[in-house]
Amino acid sequence: MPRIEVRQGNITAYDGDAIVNAANNHLLLGAGVAGAIAAAGGPTIQQECDRLGPIAVGDAAITEAGNLTVRYVIHAAAMGDQPVSEASIRGATAAALRLGASHDVSRLAFPVLGAGIGGFAFARSAELMLDTIRTSAHADALEEIALYGFTAADAATLRRLVG
Repeated sequence: MPRIEVRQGNITAYDGDAIVNAANNHLLLGAGVAGAIAAAGGPTIQQECDRLGPIAVGDAAITEAGNLTVRYVIHAAAMGDQPVSEASIRGATAAALRLGASHDVSRLAFPVLGAGIGGFAFARSAELMLDTIRTSAHADALEEIALYGFTAADAATLRRLVG
């Protein structure tokens, strides 16, 4: 089981191997986490996404990280052609873990999927993600998973849930 830690701020500043994008299934880097990744990482990330998308809601795709300090961006699609759901959050989280493990990622950062633009309840999404992480065999390949809350309140909620 990897070490799970909570961080507050912009996920694009993560100093590990990969970050997860709270993506839509068309892999369009618009606003929210995706917009921050596009702004910090540069246009090559969207260019790679254009070649890979669309994917299924509940799945994930991986790209290089452009100008970011990490090696990869894993685009976990918890929404898009279908609204965010418990199943899509679990599926996208599991798919991101699987891709991380298969690309020798040891340190991975997640935002809370579906809770921003997707409108899903932040705490419930975090609970679903934590349950998926704690029960995934792919998570065992990782040393660290950082969960990001953009605001102090979000980070406090994550700290309470991580325990």
